[in-house]
Order: sequence, then C-alpha cells, then structure tokens
Amino acid sequence: ASKITATADLEAQRVAYAALSNDFISLAKKSGVNNGRLYVDFCPMAMNDKGAYWINGDKSIRNPYFGEKMMTCGEVKETIQ
Repeated sequence: ASKITATADLEAQRVAYAALSNDFISLAKKSGVNNGRLYVDFCPMAMNDKGAYWINGDKSIRNPYFGEKMMTCGEVKETIQ
C-alpha cells in the first residue's frame, strides 16, 4: 500500500495495486470470510494484456486498471465465502 501512495504516477500505482491485490486475494482465500462474499475479478487487458486481478465486495465489475475508459471490462473469476 505504501508503494501506491509513494508515487503520483498512475501507471506505477496500478502496478503496485495489482501486486497488493494478489497478496490480498491469497490472504482472503487462506483466511476465508466471516460474513458475506468477496469476488475475485479479472481484466485480461490490464498490465499490457498480461491481465490482472482485484478483489471486490460487489459482484458488479468496476475495473481499477483503466478508469472510466473501460470501467466494466473484466469478469468475476471466483467467489470467496
């Protein structure tokens, strides 16, 4: 998280966010969720078409990697309960 706030460069922030998301997804899978669900979302176009994941508390897609340009690009890949 400190890498995200340490730079004003949006692309660098997105790269750091992708790494943080992967760590958080791993932690959530190991720990589980006490209440509700978390959704693991994926955008195949993020990170120069390598793809990137993020975690979401809502089933609707709100892509953090492309901003308003492609807000709904992506899909739910997994549900953590």
